[in-house]
Amino acid sequence: MKFFRYFILSIVPLFFLTATYTNTRGQDFNCLDCHENLIQKSVHNEIIECGDCHTDITDEEHIENGGQKVNCGICHTENADLQKTDIHHRLKVGNRAPDCKTCHGTHEIKSPSESTNIVKDYCSKCHTNIVYTNPFHSKAVSKNICAECHNIEEHQTPLNQSVHSKLNCADCHNHIANNLSTHPEGNGLKQAADCYLCHSKIAAEHRESIHGISLREGINEAAQCWDCHGSHDILQVQNEKNKVFPSNLAATCGRCHDDPNFVQKFSMSIKSPGHSYSLSVHGKLVEAGKLDAATCVTCHGVHDIKNRIMPGSRISSFNVPNTCIHCHKEVTEEYKKSIHWIQAKKGVKEAPVCNDCHSEHDIVAINTIQKKEEIRKIQEETCFKCHQDPIIAIRYGLIGNEARNYQDSYHGLAVMRGDTDAALCIDCHGVHKILPKNYPESTVYKSNIITTCQKCHLDATELFAKSYSHISQTASAKNIEDFVKSLYFWLIIIVIGGMVLHNALIFIYEIRKKRKKGKNEITIPRFTKNEVVQHITLLTSFITLAITGFALKYPVSWWAEGLQIFGMSETVRQNIHRIAAIVMIVLSFYHVLYLIVTRRGRDVLLNLIPKLDDARQAVDNILYYLRINKSKPEFDKYDYTEKAEYWALVWGTVVMGITGFILWFPTIVGEWAPVWLIKVSEIVHFYEAILATLAILVWHWFFVIFHPREYPMSFVWIDGKMSLDSYRHHHERHFKKIILQWYKMKSGNMQRKDLKYSTELFLSTFEKHGLNPDEVIQTELNKDPKLRVWLEQEIEGTKSELN
Repeated sequence: MKFFRYFILSIVPLFFLTATYTNTRGQDFNCLDCHENLIQKSVHNEIIECGDCHTDITDEEHIENGGQKVNCGICHTENADLQKTDIHHRLKVGNRAPDCKTCHGTHEIKSPSESTNIVKDYCSKCHTNIVYTNPFHSKAVSKNICAECHNIEEHQTPLNQSVHSKLNCADCHNHIANNLSTHPEGNGLKQAADCYLCHSKIAAEHRESIHGISLREGINEAAQCWDCHGSHDILQVQNEKNKVFPSNLAATCGRCHDDPNFVQKFSMSIKSPGHSYSLSVHGKLVEAGKLDAATCVTCHGVHDIKNRIMPGSRISSFNVPNTCIHCHKEVTEEYKKSIHWIQAKKGVKEAPVCNDCHSEHDIVAINTIQKKEEIRKIQEETCFKCHQDPIIAIRYGLIGNEARNYQDSYHGLAVMRGDTDAALCIDCHGVHKILPKNYPESTVYKSNIITTCQKCHLDATELFAKSYSHISQTASAKNIEDFVKSLYFWLIIIVIGGMVLHNALIFIYEIRKKRKKGKNEITIPRFTKNEVVQHITLLTSFITLAITGFALKYPVSWWAEGLQIFGMSETVRQNIHRIAAIVMIVLSFYHVLYLIVTRRGRDVLLNLIPKLDDARQAVDNILYYLRINKSKPEFDKYDYTEKAEYWALVWGTVVMGITGFILWFPTIVGEWAPVWLIKVSEIVHFYEAILATLAILVWHWFFVIFHPREYPMSFVWIDGKMSLDSYRHHHERHFKKIILQWYKMKSGNMQRKDLKYSTELFLSTFEKHGLNPDEVIQTELNKDPKLRVWLEQEIEGTKSELN
C-alpha cells in the first residue's frame, strides 16, 4: 500500500512537469533576456523552467499586464490540500494567512532537508518564539477518532463560543494526537494540552513562576493554563464571564488558595486569601464595577507570579512599595521618604512596608464615615505591635515604652473610650512620611512641634508641646516624675493600709459584740461538730482550689504575681492545687458515707430532697419581697436556697472531679474516648470553676455574711449554733413540726424514742444546756398568739381524725 502511494506521488509531479515543459518550450522568447536566473540557487534549478510555475506567461504582454499568482499546488498537490485546513488558514484574519512563498520564499527556495534549524529558517519571519512539534503540512487527527471515546458535542458547544472556536482537537492536544497508541494510559497531566505551542512567550513566563516551578518539581496541583482560564470554554479576557475577568479573579484563585485541603497539604501561610480579598476595599470596589481597582494579578502578576522570596517577586518586602505605587503614587512617594523605608532599604526586616500596616488581602477603607475608628484599629494592631515589642527595643537601642506612655496619656485613654477628636499616632507623627524628631522635616522636630500641636490646640505653647512628649525631656524632669510616682505609691500604701486597719478593728469589735450577745440567747443546733469540721474542710479546700486554679489561668494578674513573689512557683501551685483536690474528693466520699450510715446524716439527706413545694415557696418569697404578697412563706428545715446550693455543690464536685482527673492524667484517655474529650474537659473545668466561685460569692456569702440580718457574719459555720429567734424567723414550718411532736409526746400519744431526729436533737440540746424544753417551748407559745392558735387547730384536727 505504501509503495503504491509513493508511486502515485512520484508520477503525478512528473506528469505536470512534462505538460508544463511542453508549454514552456512553446514560449517564443527567453526569460533570461530580461531577468537574471533567479532560481539558480533554488532547489528548483535544473528541474523546472520559468514557465513551469508561471504557466500564464506566454508572450511579452506580461511586462505591462503582470502575471498571475503562482500555483505551487500544480506539483505539490498533497501539501496544497493540507494547507487549506492547517492552523494558519483556520485562524487567519481576513486574507493574511501565510501562503507557500511566505514560508519558503519565491525563487531561492531551499530544500527543507538541507535546513539545520527548520523553525528559524521557516517560522522566524512571523514567530519570534515557537515550539515545533509536528512535521510541516501534516494531516491533523480527525475529530471522528476523538469521538470514539469522548463526547464531542459536550465539548464542542462551549468550544464554539470560546476564543478557540476555529481549532481542532489535535491543535491543542497535540501530544495525544501523535501518541494515540498510548492514550490515555501513557499520557500524564502535562501532556493533556499544549498551550505552549501558540502562547510560547506567556509559557516562558509561566515556566519561571512559582506555579511553573512547582509543576516541574512534580506538584501537579500547581496552576496550569486551564486551571485559571478554563479548558474548552475560554473566553476573551474582556468578557465578564471569563474566569480571569477582574470580578471573577478572587473566586478563580480561591478555588485553590481558599481550599482548606490545599492549604493544609502545602502549608500555605495565608488562609482563604480570596475570601478575605472579596471583603476588602479592593474587592468591594471591583464588585461595584470599578474594574481598575487592584485584583490578584495587580499585585501578584499575571503569568509570572512569584512567592515572596523569589527574585523579582512583586510582593517581597522590598518590592511591595513599587507594586503599590502603580495605584497609590502620592502616598507611596511620601512613604519612601519615611524612616520606615530608610530602614527597610538598609535591610532592617522589622521596618514596616505597606502591607505590614494595611495587611494584604483584607485591606479596609480608611476614608469612610468610620475613618477614625479604622485608623484606631490600625494603630492598635500595627503601631503598638512594633513600638511595644521589647525584642525590637533591645535590638535597636530604643526605649520601648513610648506606645505605653501614649496609652496612659489623656490622648490614648480618650481614644480607647471612642473619642474621635483625641489625637492618634498619625495626628502628631504623620501618616506615611513618618520621621524621627531629629529630622528637620519631621512633624515633631523642635521647630515643627508647636505647629503640630496647634492643629488641635490653637493656643499651644512651646512648654505645652514639650509636656506631652512620650518621654521625659531631661534627666532632672525624669527624676522629679519618678519621685512623685514613688511618693504617691507609698502614700497610697500608708493611707489605704491605715484605713484597712482602722476598719478591721471596727469589724472585729462588732463580730465579738454580736458573738457575746448570742451567748445570752437560747440556741439550737444547726450543724453538729462533725458537720462544722466538714464545712471548714470544704471551705478551705474550695478557696485553695479557686486561688491556685485561677492563678494558672491569669498568671499576669496582680494577685497571681504577688503569690509568685511569696514563692508560689508553678510546681508549688500545681502541688497545692492537687492536694486541695484530693482533700475535697476524700471529703466528698466521707460525706456520702455520713449521709448513709449515721442517723443524723439520713435526716439531713431526707430534708434536703427537693420537693414541688420548694418551687411554690420560691415564687411566694419573691412576691413577698416585691410587696405583692403580704405574708412571708414559712420554710422547713432547709429552704429552697439552701437545697439549690447543696445540690449545686454536689453537681459541681462531680463535674470538677471528673474533668480535673482527666486533666491531671490526660494519657489515660484511650481510643475509646471522643477526640474532643480532653479539650472539652478543660473548658468545662474552667467555666464550672467560674460558676462555682461566683455562686459562693453572690449567693452563699450573701445569706451568711452580707444579708442585713446576718451582718457582719453568721456564726453557724464556727460553732454550729443558731439562736432560737433566728431559727423561727427563717424555719418556722420546721419549728412547728417540732412543737407538734413535743405536744404529742407530752400528751402521751408518742414515746420520746419515736421522736424524729431533729426534734430529739432540739430537746436534748436544751437539756444539755440546763434548760427545760417544756418551759422553752411554752414560753414561745405564750409570746406568739399565732403559734398558739396554730397548735390548737392542729390538736383539734388530730382529735377529729381520732374520732
